Amino acid sequence: MSRARTLTRHFFLALFDLGFLTTEGSDAFIRVIIGIFAVIISFGLLIARMYFGLYIGLKGALDPAPYLRALNADTMMTLGLPMWIMAFIAVLISHSLVPNETDFRVLMPLPIKQSFVFGTKLLALSMFIGLFTAASLIALTPITGIIVSSRHAPARPPVGVLSFWLVGVAACLFVVFAVVAINGLMSMCLPKSRIHAATAAMRSLMLAGLMLVLPPVLALPADADRLAQHSKWMYLAPPAWFLGIDRVVFGGADEYLRTLATIGFGAFAAAAGLSFLTYALLYHRFDRVMLRSLQMTTARRSWRGTITDFTHATLRRSALHQGVLVGLSALGVTLAVNRFLNVEVIAWLRRLDTPTFGVIITVMGIPWLLMFSIGLATRWAITLPIDHRASWIFRITDKDATRASQLHAVTRLMRQTTVLLPLIVMAPLEWALFGPRAVFAIATNAGCALFWVEILLRGWRRLPFTCSYIPGKQSVAQTTVVGIGALVLGVTVIGALAASSAQNPIFGLIVIGLLSFLTWAFRRARLTLWNETPLEFDDHMPSYVEGLGLGS
Repeated sequence: MSRARTLTRHFFLALFDLGFLTTEGSDAFIRVIIGIFAVIISFGLLIARMYFGLYIGLKGALDPAPYLRALNADTMMTLGLPMWIMAFIAVLISHSLVPNETDFRVLMPLPIKQSFVFGTKLLALSMFIGLFTAASLIALTPITGIIVSSRHAPARPPVGVLSFWLVGVAACLFVVFAVVAINGLMSMCLPKSRIHAATAAMRSLMLAGLMLVLPPVLALPADADRLAQHSKWMYLAPPAWFLGIDRVVFGGADEYLRTLATIGFGAFAAAAGLSFLTYALLYHRFDRVMLRSLQMTTARRSWRGTITDFTHATLRRSALHQGVLVGLSALGVTLAVNRFLNVEVIAWLRRLDTPTFGVIITVMGIPWLLMFSIGLATRWAITLPIDHRASWIFRITDKDATRASQLHAVTRLMRQTTVLLPLIVMAPLEWALFGPRAVFAIATNAGCALFWVEILLRGWRRLPFTCSYIPGKQSVAQTTVVGIGALVLGVTVIGALAASSAQNPIFGLIVIGLLSFLTWAFRRARLTLWNETPLEFDDHMPSYVEGLGLGS
């Protein structure tokens, strides 16, 4: 029993390590997790406060139909949000489904069975997932208590809350099983030499997909009419499946909800069966995912040994850095697409006539959504180290004469992703809005993006992936509030500046000149810092006091 407890604790704590954090970083990451729990619970209380006034009127109505219609749609939301959170967590830790290569080399010579190692690993994963499942369900319990406390509800309030917990746990287990099954099938069916690359790409795609479906999950309460009309589109929505299961088990089901429940039971059984089957097969052949096959390539003509080559190669090969870059960028793309799918904008696209003020404001706010999210995603991706212990080679080669040229790789990457990519995407739309005058709008967006890059690189003294990282230097709540504020303010201000620049070229020239001056001033300060200050290889908390180094 002591061996099982020790090994389970080892695997459980390793899930908070992420594989690249120092001891200080691991402790800070635990504080970040606690902060995330606090934000989730606070978000649940905020939603409950918003829905309290709405349901006062619905509960008092004589006609139960409006209440029941809203109840079904909001129950879908209370089930869909924990499902999304658990899908996101499951994708993030999907690489930890089996022991890693270090554990393999250390544990296999010991007199313990493979089943013991896999059992403790599975227990640690279950505990980790259980923490987030409990936090998600606790956060949404207040709103569940509000929406089920009515005489028109299918069950009494205590039973309604209990059904939410039981069905919510089943829904969270379903998405975890689905992620495990997908990874397991890929690991078993693909050639061994392709497993790691394929699973890394699939992880990035799943993160991007989760970001894209987040707005529809938040908009589930708007699907009340579709549920009431028995729309077949809801057959594709997993939260609707578990709404059907809830109603079948605890009362209130009609033929349509029974059909949804049947789909849900079948999907849950399929996901659970495939996950257990693939996990059992990997138990016998787990060397397929532990031992990496080294592939020697002969196509080395483009490799020059520069920091740029090192950066691009790492982003291609590292699942972690791909996930950060793709996942956070997909969040901005999701917000942009959600803003673009506006009835007024779609009607204008069909006619391509003179745009209204609403169309201009809507479209011109999109570039900042892309610049903001892609810029942050790129910076965070190159901030995370691969293996901090391997940075010694860069420490001994740090020289004043070459430091700035090495760090220019960071600037080029940031400009390629944050400036060039959004401009290429938005230039055709802006040209359709303003014609030749779109040049001024595009130039304004470029100036804002270049200035944003300089803001992101202010104080930057790191080569990509070489400095240790301590998460949680700011509280999660503070970071969330500041990020949302910058996003909303930027959409309004930068969109208005770009639109006004296209409509008034003189004003556009003034704005472009001001942005160019600010970018030049920040760039000059950055280059001075790079030429005079050594590279940074160890991250510190904001309270850390760094000496001036004036002593002998």
